[in-house]
Amino acid sequence: MKGDLLNSKRIGIFTLVALIFISLILRPPVAAIGPLVPELTSRDGLSLLQVGVLTSISVVCFGLGAFAGPWLVKLLGLDKAMMAVLLALTGAMALRLVGGFPLLLSCTVVIGLAIAIGNVLIPTVVREQFPKRIELITGVYVTLLAISASLAATIAVPISNWSGSWRGSLGIWIIPAVLAILFWWPVAAIKKAKSKITSETHSAERKAVLKSPITWAIVGFFGFQSTGFYAVLNWLPSLLVERGLSEVEAGGLLGLTTFVGVPTAFLISLVIKRLKSLSLISVIVSGLTLTGLSIIWLSHEYVVLGCIVMGFGFAATFPLSLTMIGTRASTASQTTQLSALSQGWGYLIAATGTFLFGELRRETGSWDVSLSMLVIMTLVQIYSGYLAGRNRYIPAE
Repeated sequence: MKGDLLNSKRIGIFTLVALIFISLILRPPVAAIGPLVPELTSRDGLSLLQVGVLTSISVVCFGLGAFAGPWLVKLLGLDKAMMAVLLALTGAMALRLVGGFPLLLSCTVVIGLAIAIGNVLIPTVVREQFPKRIELITGVYVTLLAISASLAATIAVPISNWSGSWRGSLGIWIIPAVLAILFWWPVAAIKKAKSKITSETHSAERKAVLKSPITWAIVGFFGFQSTGFYAVLNWLPSLLVERGLSEVEAGGLLGLTTFVGVPTAFLISLVIKRLKSLSLISVIVSGLTLTGLSIIWLSHEYVVLGCIVMGFGFAATFPLSLTMIGTRASTASQTTQLSALSQGWGYLIAATGTFLFGELRRETGSWDVSLSMLVIMTLVQIYSGYLAGRNRYIPAE
C-alpha cells in the first residue's frame, strides 16, 4: 500500500513536470514559422505557394493525426503512446534543420502528426492523473502554450539574424523537447500496464460521441477558433510587413498577440471552474476575437489595439474548448474519443481556412477578402460556442 502511494506521488510529480515541458513544445515548431516567412521567400527562394503549403500542412496534420490518437492508445497504452509522440516530434524537429524544402516539408508533416496526437492525449492524461484539478491543470497547460507561442514568434527573427539562418530559430526548441522525454520516461516505465479497453467498449464509446450534438458543437467551436488563431499566426507578420512594418516589428506584434493571452488563459480557467454553463462566456470571448479582427482589418492606426483585443479572445477560447472536451464526456475513454473527433475535424476546418486565407490574398492581391472570411467564421464560432457551452453531457454507453 505504501509502495503504491509512493509510486502514485512519483508518477504525479513526473507527469506534471513532463506536461510543463510538453506544453512548451506543442506550439513553437509552428508558431516560429510565420515570422520567418519573409526570410524563407527572400533568402531561401520559396514561393508563396510553397510557404502556404508549409504553413497549412501542419494544421492538416493536426486534423488527420488527431484521429490516430485513440488507436495509438489502444495499441500501446496512454503513457507509451505519449512517449512515441515525443520521440517522433523531437526527431523530426532535429532532422528538418539539415535539408532543403522536401525534407523540411516531410519533417513538418511528422511534426504536425506528432503534435496532433499529443493534443488528443493530454486531456485524457489530465483527467486520469488529476481528476479533481482538470480546470487548474488545463489552465497551466494552456498558459504555457501561450507563453511558448509568444516567445517563439517574438524571438524567431532576432535569433535568425543572430545565428545567420532560420534553422537557429527552429533548432533551439529541441532543448525542451529532450527534457520532456527525460521526464516522461519514468512515467512510462512506472506505469507498465497497458490500458484495458476492449474493442466493444471502444466502439460503444465512439458511437456515443459520434451521435451526440454536443460533439459537433464543440467541433465547430474548436475548428473556427483554431482557424482564426492559425491564420493570424502564419500570415499576420506578412500582412503587417506589407503595411510598412519591419520584420522584427511584425514578429513583435505577433508575439504581443500571443503574449497578452498568458494571464488570460490561466484566469479564464479559474473562472470557468465556477460556471455551470459556458455559453455566455463563450459568446463574450469570441466577441473579443471578432472585435480585434475587425480593428486590424479596418484600421491601420489602431493595429496594436486590435492585436491585444484579438489576443485576449484567442487566449480565452482555446482553454474553453479544451475544458468542454475534458468535462462534457462521461468517461476517460470517451474523453479520448471526443478529443480526437473535436480536434481532428476542428483542425481540418482550421487547415482549410488557413490555406484559403493565404490563397485569397495571392489571388486577389489584397487582404480584405481573407479578413472578411475570418470575420464570417468567427460569427459561426460564436453560435457554436453558445451551443457547446450549455450544461449538457454525452451519455455513457
